[in-house]
Amino acid sequence: MAKKGVTMQQLNYLKQDEKVPGREPFVTYVDFQVQDGSADMWLYDIFPGVQLMVANFATESCFRDSERQNVIEINHCRKGRFECVFDNKNYLYLGEGDIALNNQMHPPIASSFPLNYYYGSTIIMYPEVVKTVRELQVFEISVEKIVEKYSLKIGSCVFRRNMEIEHIYHELYTNLKHPSLTFLRLKVLELLYHFQFRQTVFEEKQEYLSGTTVKRIKHAREHLIQDMEHRINLKDLAWEHNLSPTQLKDGFKQIYGVSPYAYLRNYKMHLATRFLQESDRKVSEIALELGYQNPSKFAEAFCAVIGCSPSAYRKKKEMNGVVNESATITFK
Repeated sequence: MAKKGVTMQQLNYLKQDEKVPGREPFVTYVDFQVQDGSADMWLYDIFPGVQLMVANFATESCFRDSERQNVIEINHCRKGRFECVFDNKNYLYLGEGDIALNNQMHPPIASSFPLNYYYGSTIIMYPEVVKTVRELQVFEISVEKIVEKYSLKIGSCVFRRNMEIEHIYHELYTNLKHPSLTFLRLKVLELLYHFQFRQTVFEEKQEYLSGTTVKRIKHAREHLIQDMEHRINLKDLAWEHNLSPTQLKDGFKQIYGVSPYAYLRNYKMHLATRFLQESDRKVSEIALELGYQNPSKFAEAFCAVIGCSPSAYRKKKEMNGVVNESATITFK
């Protein structure tokens, strides 16, 4: 349902979704449908031709084929990881705090969430409309200059977390519960200023991974979690999947955000939360199944990942169903 009296710009890949007016006249909820999991998406009309899209996904993928569109997007990952595949079969990854700039004239051909969850935002700009926006003219914000600066006519680019710009994004996200249009306008203008004029916004540019390398690393990940009772040697794992140890370590971190061993520990601990919730098995039994001969070592790892001891987690769940936020992460 569209807002009365308002002509809202739309991304082509969202046209099929129902639009529900929010409590504020500049907010729209998008009923974005995913095949497996859940999705929440909000659109904030910041200026004519400028929107802020905030998305919260608990699913493996939200990809839809989309036709080319003259739209510039600046994406920021708040939590989780995002995988994007382009025409050249190369993969880009967006991790927590990372920023990706892209032009929908060169849309991706596939995308997914390696950790099965994602929360982040996108500044959407429609160049032909933005030209006429007085507020952006006053601050000399130009979509054309941003496109030129980051070579967006050629492809997309991803940059690592930067604390200066993270501060601005933190203020933006904390305002979303009770949004103020004036405040959001100030934050978006501040971000666009940094993207266009500052030379120290980004610390390090991320590189593409080839499709072949990604496929091998994902197979290695499957191998890693198949036998959790034994510690796998990473050199052997790399060799079995035609990778060098450096390729495995660096590529794994780029895809999943952590080292192979850190990922395996996180995977085990979130699996343990399921065992604690769904059974009355002893903690020592769960520890042994997950490869921990020493229950105290298991408890130490569990606390580091989940934020409390296994027994405290089970007790808290039994009492009121309240668990640590990190335990809601889904690993498959």
